[in-house]
Amino acid sequence: MQQIIVKDGDYNCPPQVTKQDWIDILSDDSFMSNNYKFALSIFYLEPEHKATCKYLAEKYHTHPTSISGFITQFSARLQDKLDRFEIIREDGSSNWWLITMTGKKLAGGLFEWRLRDELIEAIFELDYIQKSMLQIHDMEALIKYVNNDIYDFATRFVKTRQHLADLKRPNSAKQFFAYESKNRDWAVNVGGSDEVQYRIYLRDGIVGYGLGFNTRYVESERRPNFEYIKPYMEAFISLRESDEITKLEDRGFSLDNDITDINDFEKGKYYLYGRRIKMNDKYLSLIDYYSIINDLKGGLFEVYKKVYELTNKLRVNSDEVAQEVQQPITNSLLQEISELLLANKNLILTGAPGTGKTYLAKTLAEEWGAEYKIIQFHPSYDYTDFVEGLRPIQNENGEVGFELRDGSFKNFCKEALKYQNNQQLSNFEEVYQRFIDDISESSIDLTTPSRESPFSIIVNSRENITAVLSSETQRQITLTKPLIQNYLETGKSLRWKPYLTSVCDYIEENYDLRMSDTGDKSKKFIIILDEINRAEISKVLGELFFSIDPGYRGESGRVTTQYANLQTNEDVFKKGFYIPDNVYIIGTMNDIDRSVESFDFAMRRRFAWKEIKSADRLSMWEGQIDDWAEEAKQRLTDLNEAIESVQGLSSAYHVGPSYFLKLTNYDGDFDKLWTYHLESLLFEYLRGYPDAEQQIQGLKDAYNLQLGLDDDRNDG
Repeated sequence: MQQIIVKDGDYNCPPQVTKQDWIDILSDDSFMSNNYKFALSIFYLEPEHKATCKYLAEKYHTHPTSISGFITQFSARLQDKLDRFEIIREDGSSNWWLITMTGKKLAGGLFEWRLRDELIEAIFELDYIQKSMLQIHDMEALIKYVNNDIYDFATRFVKTRQHLADLKRPNSAKQFFAYESKNRDWAVNVGGSDEVQYRIYLRDGIVGYGLGFNTRYVESERRPNFEYIKPYMEAFISLRESDEITKLEDRGFSLDNDITDINDFEKGKYYLYGRRIKMNDKYLSLIDYYSIINDLKGGLFEVYKKVYELTNKLRVNSDEVAQEVQQPITNSLLQEISELLLANKNLILTGAPGTGKTYLAKTLAEEWGAEYKIIQFHPSYDYTDFVEGLRPIQNENGEVGFELRDGSFKNFCKEALKYQNNQQLSNFEEVYQRFIDDISESSIDLTTPSRESPFSIIVNSRENITAVLSSETQRQITLTKPLIQNYLETGKSLRWKPYLTSVCDYIEENYDLRMSDTGDKSKKFIIILDEINRAEISKVLGELFFSIDPGYRGESGRVTTQYANLQTNEDVFKKGFYIPDNVYIIGTMNDIDRSVESFDFAMRRRFAWKEIKSADRLSMWEGQIDDWAEEAKQRLTDLNEAIESVQGLSSAYHVGPSYFLKLTNYDGDFDKLWTYHLESLLFEYLRGYPDAEQQIQGLKDAYNLQLGLDDDRNDG
């Protein structure tokens, strides 16, 4: 092999590649990548076929090292391919550039490079610039080109996005744009969902690309969740005057649907801040193609990061401001309830029927910004429903057996504990819905991790995942939504581990899972036990009588449950169940309910008690029965006064204002309200009274504002 030694400071040497060699090389599609074609083309198109890398980088919106890297790699591979010479410096290091170029040093440490004469002649003879245009028949071909030439950037992008989006794991970097359907003329970046996205499309001979504001399900397929995407658009609008966006607009970037105020941002509409390039029939020039590549890797990426970073800051600031300026609860009754619950952890709201006790509990939870769950107690509700118990299941062999399952309250406590431990996914519901939507269209084939046993997954009628084993029996295993969520958040498998692991790994690889904001570990969880007295409390709570005490919240209140010996090691309460200190309990009950006696003294002392009076809840009428409110107030007041005058009845037997909301069903007809709703309630109050009919008539007279009651009907 001939060795050509170049002196330091010398940027020329005799040519080692002939014109015919260059023709053969340029014609070899297996050798000539798009990167090589682009680098040679931009030098060739310059006057006298010469330029500095810095100049070309500024002209084509890329970095000098990219151009330098293309030429270096091209020249090094060419030397290896020909395998007949080697150009080296005096210190023995390789000098690949002189294979393709000659050059000279300019002021400021820059180098001006010119293509070799033989290479220029070969490019001219082949009409290489024209022949190097990319033939793009459809969107699939365009995405294939882009994903291949942006591969080095994809890894950097997914890592950056993982940090910006606070993802549990980064998406796959195997490709940049996700494209699964030939029926689609657009694509977004892998993992792009309810956030600012990279987007590209091919439509009517136009390639459009840029940053999009919508969900990944766009246009006719599905409307976006406006509230998710809105902060990104707000950030983008506030950055419109930034240098990064100004530079892009100088190059022809614009928002396809102009917007100057976030209030003009419409739901269900896709906004693209981008640039459009017209193709020549089915061909796209390398110069235009690389302007796309360079923008995706350069200017657009800078704007993408700025938008995402500002969105995150706005969200944090918004949360902080909300906490700083959060208005106190102005409703005096709600404020009193709030203070009672904060001080005691457990609260019972009592009062007459129809006073809106459950509504108050829900309203308080919303005022607190708390997660809440309502459980309706009833006589057959028991420990296995509330805490834990054995439930029938089908095992791996298709046989029916029993398995320990968590009850509603224990599940609720696990959710609260996961939030405290930063194991709560903030977007599981959206991810799961997208997941089942995807596999509803087509089942997915997976294998178990260890034995690699094949199985497919489908969605059943209850929107749980069914694993269909690839065997003669085609046995099916149900992977419930809570089972999947628990594994994704804690990494713990309660059952069906081989199949569950594979399904969850698939979800993590193909969808974005975000953890909840770790800055709000004080988030409250309220469980509302509606009509708490209708169940047998000791039967429902069991040994939780101890841990439900407000003085034993947290781990100090651990108790060994009845089924402790059946707990798996993965269960967070394996060492004993306790109620996390961010869990609050509100019970509602009607004092007049005969089942109130089941609420024993041991339980009563563990709760604070607040009576909700009918007169305190008239505000629920606002905006509901305004046309009849004055008359309704007088009728309600007179009726409740009459009820108290009946011997044996008290304010606990009042009629609550919620009954009067039914006036909207009868267009304000008070007679129908009495006949269809109030009379039967009052009859139950007076059941067993010897003069019940007379008492009912007296109450009806009061309701009808006929205040002159006969003494023999009012002997109380």
